[in-house]
Amino acid sequence: MPIAVDHDSVGCADNVFRQEVRRFLQEAVPPDIRAAKRAHCLITREQAARWHRILHARGWAAPGWPREHGGPGWSLVQQAIFREELAASDAPNVENLGIDTIGPTLIRHGTPDQCRRFLPGMLSFDDFWAQGYSEPDAGSDLASMRTTARRDGDAWILNGSKIWQSLGHWANRALVLARTDPGARRKQDGISVLLVDLGLPGVTVRPIRYMNGAHFHVQMFFDDVRVPAGDVVGEVDQGWAVAKGLLVIERLFVARVAECKAELAHTAELVHLRRREADPDSRAEAGVLARRHGELDIRMRALEAAWWPAVRQAAEGGSPELEASLLKIEGIQLLQDLHLFRMDAHGAAALPFDAAAVEGRLDGPSGADGAAGNHALHLWRYRGSSLAGGSTEIQREIIAKAIFGGRTELEVARHGHLGAQQAMMVDAMRRWLDKHYRFERRQEILGARGGFDPSVWAGFAALGLTGLLVPEAAGGLGHAVADLLPLLETAGEALVLEPLVWSAALATHALLAVPQGAARDALLAALASGEARCALACDAGTDFARSPRPAYTARRAGEAWRLDGACPLVMGGAQADHLLVAAGLEHGGLGLFAVPAACAGVVTRAYPLHDGRSAAEIRLDDVRLPASALLCGPEHATAILEEALAIATLALCADSIGAARRALGITVDYLRTRRQFDRALAEQQVLRHRVVDHYRAWNGARHLLGHVLSGWHTACGAERARGVSAAKHLCGTAGRAIALDVLQLHGAIGLQDETPISHYSKRLVGNDLLLGNASTHLGRFVAATDTVHGKTDRADTR
Repeated sequence: MPIAVDHDSVGCADNVFRQEVRRFLQEAVPPDIRAAKRAHCLITREQAARWHRILHARGWAAPGWPREHGGPGWSLVQQAIFREELAASDAPNVENLGIDTIGPTLIRHGTPDQCRRFLPGMLSFDDFWAQGYSEPDAGSDLASMRTTARRDGDAWILNGSKIWQSLGHWANRALVLARTDPGARRKQDGISVLLVDLGLPGVTVRPIRYMNGAHFHVQMFFDDVRVPAGDVVGEVDQGWAVAKGLLVIERLFVARVAECKAELAHTAELVHLRRREADPDSRAEAGVLARRHGELDIRMRALEAAWWPAVRQAAEGGSPELEASLLKIEGIQLLQDLHLFRMDAHGAAALPFDAAAVEGRLDGPSGADGAAGNHALHLWRYRGSSLAGGSTEIQREIIAKAIFGGRTELEVARHGHLGAQQAMMVDAMRRWLDKHYRFERRQEILGARGGFDPSVWAGFAALGLTGLLVPEAAGGLGHAVADLLPLLETAGEALVLEPLVWSAALATHALLAVPQGAARDALLAALASGEARCALACDAGTDFARSPRPAYTARRAGEAWRLDGACPLVMGGAQADHLLVAAGLEHGGLGLFAVPAACAGVVTRAYPLHDGRSAAEIRLDDVRLPASALLCGPEHATAILEEALAIATLALCADSIGAARRALGITVDYLRTRRQFDRALAEQQVLRHRVVDHYRAWNGARHLLGHVLSGWHTACGAERARGVSAAKHLCGTAGRAIALDVLQLHGAIGLQDETPISHYSKRLVGNDLLLGNASTHLGRFVAATDTVHGKTDRADTR
């Protein structure tokens, strides 16, 4: 079903719409339903029907449907806003497959007569639909179904059984898959989609009590049920394509992004309550709880960042099958972990069971911990979500087939997220690297030249990398950081040793922010041409805004300056012709100085890192500089340094994304070709699924990085800080896990220096340690979250 797509960011009109939805939800939810939701009770069919009819009266019963079929005709952004506000409100969260998946399937594949007969009942809740896919002996292998339908005049005779239909005891209709051609060559062929009235003779529905005490699933039996011939959706025997498309839509919804977001907000309130109430003996425990919640928050950001492109693709008529499987696994796992986190936060208070809560009513206290036991209803409820719509194991195998079948970005990089000019630049750089910077050439540079080749740097300058951010007036190309990061990702794929991140991103970005002047402009021109390289000399682990501990000091000497101090790790310092030095001033604050590397008193001790890149200890011993060497003082220096280091952190993340992509690609190829006990290693499911989990982590990290970068100019300072730390944490954890496991998957050969994979592993571990490791950034993320808690509603600033 086509959905109107708003490709622009959320603007004033969308915020007005959000407030309209929020006000309606605050006023329209009946008191008994509001009380049941706040007490975390389950919702009854009567409550669900009553609430749905309130939405229907407003015209909001089917948020994703077009106007001509009774929906509101909302844009994709509006639909997302509505779902977010609905999940965050006191309204019941009802899984209505008729509205979410079956109705859209009819709109796309059904006849006008079917739409006329069935859609109004879905909208009014006069009809509630179940989805008859799974069978007792087939499970997630839907194509192995045994339910059959044979044509008999003007009807199909349906026989068989379906099981695990969610809320099937509420349903009076079902969409059922049945085999209509038992002689079909492939098991996916000869399947049709039937619309079945559950009140027909021969239909039996047996409710199944769920482990949380409620009736949730059913088993349906069909014994010679006569289904009218006109109630087949799409072409006879071609139902697999219909069902497959329906599953993609279902898996996008089952990712439960809105529910995850709402649950994250609720648990955040719980965390802050625990931290405020913590006495000295429990502060450590409260701190651990906050860090655990921070990790969940970062995972939520990655899920949302990956969800939007997939939904847009589906809305435009595409079929994001791989993305749907990835999202289903990530969303369900996150929601399950959030519910488990809530149970842990409540502790033993979550154990009492209130039987009335199963029937949608509260029979006990409703304070902060009074209904804590009701959380278990949802914990156990959502454990089953990793089975619905194809189990997590099935989704892993779908992803594994795509990976080992060469149908992912591990094989061929895609540019769908890039603009046309960005894609051209990336392609040009990849061709250049393939010609001039293959692994053998990199080994020569590493061994003979100390990790730097002037001819390579000249090549990067010719490609425009060294001057990409520099304004055209200074000889550069005048592009944005968003154009540079895809190129640095490509450099990461080749494990480039030269200091692109440190000179072309970090130092250049800092220079661009200082006030214009002759020294600054001349240095920018030299950097753009590739004739010079610059390094930022400062303690990159320092939070300059909060606790300035500069590695260098500067004091006046008449009209000149005298600088002293030392920094043990300056990335890019070994090849730098110029240094940007952050130095503490006599009367407080920071100054940013331009220092020629050859200046008297500058002592550079170059050394290699474990991964082959070079760094330097930069010591300044009474370095004397003219007054013009001060590029900016305390009024700007701190903000400039903080932002430049944030950009460099994102650049380092891009390098890691590229290196991890290539490391996984090399490993997949190795597993395909390496044989053991007469079988390719890629045939072993346990190894395939390990690669899938790494691919999932990589996919989440790259989407999160792109999301942070795309919102850079609209986000507030605190949200920028959280975004940077979230990206660095996720890139670090994913990169380190990939780095260590690809060695294991390669066996002993992976540990040799002559094997490329060993170098990728060292790069990924090194990147995690630079500019703050994953643990450091998790702490920063939690601290930044604490400062804005109660001030920023993330739902309003999407």
